Formats: sequence, C-alpha cells, structure tokens
Amino acid sequence: MAAQRPRDILLVRNGDSPLARQACDRARGIFHAGGYNAVFLDAPSATELSEALTDTVRSRAAHVAAVVAVGGDGMAHLVLQVLHEVGQQGVDVAFGLIPAGSGNDLARFCGIPTRDTERAAGRVLRGLETPSQHMDLLAVDCADGSSHVCATTVCLGLDARVNARANRWTQIRVPAKYAVALVWEIMRLTSRDYTIDYTRPDGARRVADRRATFLSVANTSSYGGGLTIVPRADHRDGRAELFAVSDARPLRLLFLLPRLLLKTHENLAEIALEPVTSVTVVPHGTSSGPTVAHGTVTRSTSDPKTRTEKLPPHVAHGDGEPLGPLPVRVRILPAAVRVLF
Repeated sequence: MAAQRPRDILLVRNGDSPLARQACDRARGIFHAGGYNAVFLDAPSATELSEALTDTVRSRAAHVAAVVAVGGDGMAHLVLQVLHEVGQQGVDVAFGLIPAGSGNDLARFCGIPTRDTERAAGRVLRGLETPSQHMDLLAVDCADGSSHVCATTVCLGLDARVNARANRWTQIRVPAKYAVALVWEIMRLTSRDYTIDYTRPDGARRVADRRATFLSVANTSSYGGGLTIVPRADHRDGRAELFAVSDARPLRLLFLLPRLLLKTHENLAEIALEPVTSVTVVPHGTSSGPTVAHGTVTRSTSDPKTRTEKLPPHVAHGDGEPLGPLPVRVRILPAAVRVLF
C-alpha cells in the first residue's frame, strides 16, 4: 500500500499583524479546496516562533507538505533559517510565500502576487502538484560567530545603515521609510574603506581594497521595498552579484537614485557589478576576517524588541534584518531550498 502524501500546510505568521491574520484566513479556504489542511503557527516573539516552527517540522515532518511564510521579507527570512537548519539534518520541506508584509522584495522578484492572497495561495498549490523547483540562498558568517541564510540581499555598506535606520522607524511603511532613511544617510554620508576578497564563478580569486558607499551581495534584484540594484539577477544560477557604488558626493548619490529606480544604472562609472560565488568583506580598522561557525545557523530575528537603538558601525543586514558585525563571509548555496513558486 502506497504511503499517504503529507497534507498539512504550515502557515507561519506574525500574530500581531492584522494583514497576516486576514491572509491566513483567506488562504485556508484555497488550501482546503485543494485537499490540504492549513495549520496556523504564531508566537509572541520571533525567537519563540522559530523554536515552535522547528519543533513542529521535526515532530510532524511526515505530515507537512509545505511551510508557508505569511508576511514580508522578514518573515520569509525567519522561516528560511529553520528550513535550512532542519534541511541539514535530513528533513526536506518545501517553502512557500504569501506576501502580507511591508517589504515584499522576494515575492516581487519571484512573481508572486503581492495584493492577491488567493492567487498567491494558488501558486503554492500548483507548486505542490508540479515537479520540484529550488532556489539558491546566501550563507552569511559574521564576526561574532553567528551564521545565517538569506534569500535576497546582504547589505554591508551604507545600505546596511539605511536598513538599520528604517527598521527603527516602525510607524512608517516600506518603501516610504526606506526612501526617507536612504536620503537621511546619504546626507550624513561617510564613505568607508574595505578589503574585498572574492571568488568568481570561474574559480578566479581577487583581492581588492576599495572605498565604497553602497556595498551588497545580491541573490535577487532589489531591496528596500523595490530599489533595484541587479536588474538581471537569477536566484537559480549558482552565483551571486557583488554590487558596489564607489565613493561619491551626496548630491551625486542623490542623482543616482532615479537611475536605480529606472534600472538604468549598470553602465555608470560609479557602479560595479561582479559575479561571485563567495566574498569576504573586511572594513579597514577591524580584524582580518569573521569567526566562522561552520555548519550552524544562528537564527536571525525580525522581532523589533530585540533590536538595540544604537547599532555598531559595521553591521550586516540580510533580507532587511540585522545579522551581525563585520567582517563577514558570504557564500552562495546553490539549490539550497525547495520552493513552491
């Protein structure tokens, strides 16, 4: 007798978000019509939610068809930490996404409807009934020994400072708060010097000292609620893109912003795009490299209560969430997670 296919779909949400609760209620009917059981999962904090999700996936792996993040990039980030961790332990569960947050860069990049819960839930169902698809992830090892995985972009320069400031403005919605934070940081601009040690897809290694403002490693095309930095990004090609903007005056950077929005910035002299499979970024004045905790994932948190008001001067942000201090090492993990989009 053939084993019964798993029929539970875990919907992971922020219980304090009315938008996420409404999306879960609407998605439940879609999944029920498709023959699946929607199981809601939330908790008072991001840490507790991660722990609850880990315990549920491990104990009910045989019954779980998919784990669906219901929210924005921060919720997707939280879920992916758990799926990567249990995946390393041999538990393979597919990842789905229903946008219901303020920042939805991953959803937009993957073509998931951001304002139509029913269609987004339908994408999950179609993914369950069609051959498996996978996407790359970025593995990030920080100087404090923590490790993370990210789906979209890891910000290391001025863009990380913009993320940190925007995260503290909880009453403003993305992309408005990101745009305001971006202008704020540009007008207070301080360029920094970095040593960048990277490996290209052909295996060639390069080491360069560079003064940069923006500095990111991208798996997808945009961050900050739609600011496109890598128009031709591909999350399934086994490589990332190192994006850097050289030292420039504030007024020049403000001039560049419309070009980013119009996706016409790639040929500008200040812009550098380099395909990479791994990169280590060391700000000048710090130690030579991160303390790497290989094979482990320290879960990031999207819980605002865990963020301090004053951040250290060099803190990496991934998927819009604070990760840890620089220096950092970022590596591409090809086909790291099974996805339903």
